[in-house]
Amino acid sequence: MSAAKVNRTKVFLFVFGATLGNLALMAISFALFMLLYSVLFAKILPPEALIWAIAAAFLLALVISTFVYRRVLKLLRERYHLDEFLGMTKK
Repeated sequence: MSAAKVNRTKVFLFVFGATLGNLALMAISFALFMLLYSVLFAKILPPEALIWAIAAAFLLALVISTFVYRRVLKLLRERYHLDEFLGMTKK
């Protein structure tokens, strides 16, 4: 197997795993925000507020998962030299 093929496979597997992890973190964050809404605000706000709560929970989950993804990627690049492992060294 050629080095280029191995590098592409590593990159593909990394991107696939990172995407799955990012989606899982986003889903967990969304569920936690909706749980928080239901415990704290569902009884005092009108039912029409639910759509705004869903939108806010989705946006917050998106921001949090993106922030965590970027921090973890930065950590992997600095501490474990991820770029070199994936064969993406600077030329």
